[in-house]
Amino acid sequence: MARSRASMSEKRVGYAVLGLLACLAVWLFAQQASFNPAVIVAMNHPKGAGRIVTGQQGAALSQTAGFLADLQGFPALSPVEGYTPESLSDKIDGKAELYLASNFQEMACRAFAAENAGNARVETFLYAMESPKDAFAVFSGQRRPGADQLPLAQNAYATENAIFLTKGRYYLEFVADHASPELRPALESLAQALLAALPEDTAQGAETDLFPAAGLRADSVRLAVSDALGMEGLENVYTAEYALAPGEASAFLAVRATPDEARAQADAYAHFLASNGFKELKPGEDLPASLAGARVLVLEDMLQVVMAKGRALAGVHDAANRKAALELAGQLAKSLEEKKP
Repeated sequence: MARSRASMSEKRVGYAVLGLLACLAVWLFAQQASFNPAVIVAMNHPKGAGRIVTGQQGAALSQTAGFLADLQGFPALSPVEGYTPESLSDKIDGKAELYLASNFQEMACRAFAAENAGNARVETFLYAMESPKDAFAVFSGQRRPGADQLPLAQNAYATENAIFLTKGRYYLEFVADHASPELRPALESLAQALLAALPEDTAQGAETDLFPAAGLRADSVRLAVSDALGMEGLENVYTAEYALAPGEASAFLAVRATPDEARAQADAYAHFLASNGFKELKPGEDLPASLAGARVLVLEDMLQVVMAKGRALAGVHDAANRKAALELAGQLAKSLEEKKP
């Protein structure tokens, strides 16, 4: 059968469609060539550029920036940069979540020269948190085990090329670009200059003082602001590690608004443990008198003690053996009885 041939009118329609497609391609190319500059800037935003804050604008935009305007004896090597909760990840990508979960408000940073330490460049970070407890949460959450403790502040430690500390609701970091024998004194002097500029915070609590002192590893105290002890919704719980004669053990502690709230959370945590396989010992079953009213739960060789004393939710959540757990729980109960939170 002979193949039919396109008519002249069909050819004209085909040429028109091809012409229209060609025009559309040219238009798309032109639009790409004139891409919105704002989008281009956003796509090429440099990591860590932050917001430069200086002079009156800086004072208006950032409280922390003003404290880094001038630290006497340490020449500035860079402008002050400021970061908000929305931009913090631009500077510390991967770590911002820790700060944001701890009521981060703002951060300023600036590089200074430590002339007495081989002109080391010291990146100085000042984080403003909502409360001293929040500052301690980020401090303790990043504390390096075995680091040198410093007398600069209640919470302060040093590594080979840096020091970290808190004052009130502020968390401070000083990180040098190299280590040297002269660096530690220089960093401490820089820290003291900034600490002197920061306001005193008389609201700083002493919740951690409720932990018994005997056997406490001072650099082990930490604050979990959320999902503490593995329990969803359990907030603001301190933990501390102990080295006792029977073995190592870990305590937990949180002060609540009322005794009723502390008891309710103790019950909730005991229920959480039971739902994960722990069995509660009967009252008086092989327990010292100091733990009257406490709940003891066991799972194989693991033992946990949960109690509410006044406004305190407390207990032992990890121990090398049963004797260590009960000894630490007894010390903790005695401390809470004496200090009455």
